[in-house]
Amino acid sequence: MHFNDFFLFNEIVTQLLHKIYPQILLHMINLFSDIIIETPLVMRSKYSIINFDVLIENAFSVSTDIYLFLKYFLIPVLLIFIVSTMLVVLIRRYALDKIDLKKSNLENQVNMFLTDLIFSVYTEEEITLKINHFKKEVFSKKEVLSTFVFEKLIHIKQNVQQMNQEKFILIYEVFGFNVYTEKLIKSRDWRKKSEGFLHYQILDYKLKKELISPYLKSKNTQLRSNALVAMISLSDKNLDVLDNSEINISRAEELKILDILYQKEIEIPTNIHKWLNSKNDSIVIIALKLMLRYKYILTENQLTTLLNNANYSIRKETIITIRDLHINHANDLLIQHYQKETSVINKILILKTFQKIGNANTKNYTLSLLSNENNLDLKFEIVNCIFQIDQNFFSHFIAKDKQEEDLINRMLLHHKNPFLA
Repeated sequence: MHFNDFFLFNEIVTQLLHKIYPQILLHMINLFSDIIIETPLVMRSKYSIINFDVLIENAFSVSTDIYLFLKYFLIPVLLIFIVSTMLVVLIRRYALDKIDLKKSNLENQVNMFLTDLIFSVYTEEEITLKINHFKKEVFSKKEVLSTFVFEKLIHIKQNVQQMNQEKFILIYEVFGFNVYTEKLIKSRDWRKKSEGFLHYQILDYKLKKELISPYLKSKNTQLRSNALVAMISLSDKNLDVLDNSEINISRAEELKILDILYQKEIEIPTNIHKWLNSKNDSIVIIALKLMLRYKYILTENQLTTLLNNANYSIRKETIITIRDLHINHANDLLIQHYQKETSVINKILILKTFQKIGNANTKNYTLSLLSNENNLDLKFEIVNCIFQIDQNFFSHFIAKDKQEEDLINRMLLHHKNPFLA
């Protein structure tokens, strides 16, 4: 708003006040007149003509003060505040638009440069010259822009498959980003170290995995976990890093490791048999899950050793592996193991496994368990196991008493009707 406009607006407001002011004053006089007229005669003496004049004079003085306050202070201040606010908003909007445009242009420039560099056929010398020229022209002495380019490079590596790995590493090194990653790993902050591990992991930069290995024994649980996942990602086919690992692998770490191995689509490690005999129970569990993933059939000796393991979770994973891989030769082993099993959950899993691989021997064995079993969950699975092996068996089965027969029949209703199961 121009200053002439400001003064014009002020003059209009002043004239308006001049017109309204007499009406306000008249209204106040009428108001006080009404008060005097309506006042009882006893009290009217207080409102003499002299007092009434003084009252009007005071009202006139107050209204004049209000008028002057509005004209010379409040209205000008409000106008200045409104104009200033509008100017600040406009300037800020212009500045932000300018920054967004600059950022958009820079992003397009970086994307075009990296795309050309990665997917075009250039020699090492040409790549080096182009990068050095780009660094000099675009982000010389501006670390923020350098980080921006690095993030773009990492984003491309994560989302584009079947890239020339050697060429990508060359670009990474000529830019000098390898120095940046090493600084992160040497930092005292475990979060920055973990960020450095992630860079190597995404880039598949196997040459630098030795910088990560010392942290596999770190006292910081999260740092140690991130180092392990990175080392697994950067290891060769045999995943030697797990051979002698003494670190207890958590459930979350286990899922991360398995996810990495599935994404890499590597063949089953040749040293996986070592893992089955590992003193580290979490390594044994990972080995079993990999065997299930690759449909590797365990031998009878391996299964016997695993079923006799003191760890409940290892026995559980072994039973699940037998069931899902339909390892029929494990049927007799599970019959022998059932009475020794201390976990009710594992016993239920064995009975569910019998339903997949069971035979006549299994039916006779589970039948011997039926009448003596008091645990309803186990009894339920025993009935289902017998029914799955021989669906006509219970049509001529005679229970030891009426109560037992009613219980078995109710259980059979669930097994026969899928809507009740």
